[in-house]
Amino acid sequence: TTQGLWAVVFAGGIGTRFWPLSTAHRPKQVLALVNERPLIADTVMRLAPLVPAERVLVVTSADIVDTLHDAIPEVPRANMLIEPRPLGTAAALAWGAAEVSRRSGPDTVFCALHAD
Repeated sequence: TTQGLWAVVFAGGIGTRFWPLSTAHRPKQVLALVNERPLIADTVMRLAPLVPAERVLVVTSADIVDTLHDAIPEVPRANMLIEPRPLGTAAALAWGAAEVSRRSGPDTVFCALHAD
């Protein structure tokens, strides 16, 4: 059965787009470019009226998962989906959709968005 709207947030990347501000270990998703909060924290906050943190899945890589989770501690650690290797947005979307289906049922509605 469905439990309400879920979100899959893409938070991968190699930290080159905003170099030298962003790096491989400090990607743009954790930079405070708009206000005092990291971009990913703003994204989770914008989702909050419709999607509680326990229904937010974040697809990311092993090298930045701890940094990202530190920025959004309200999202359960079990909701941080760590890619074994970067395979692109389509693969991340497929994995996120499969996780939403596994956790909440095949008819569950979800949105997909980038962390930044």
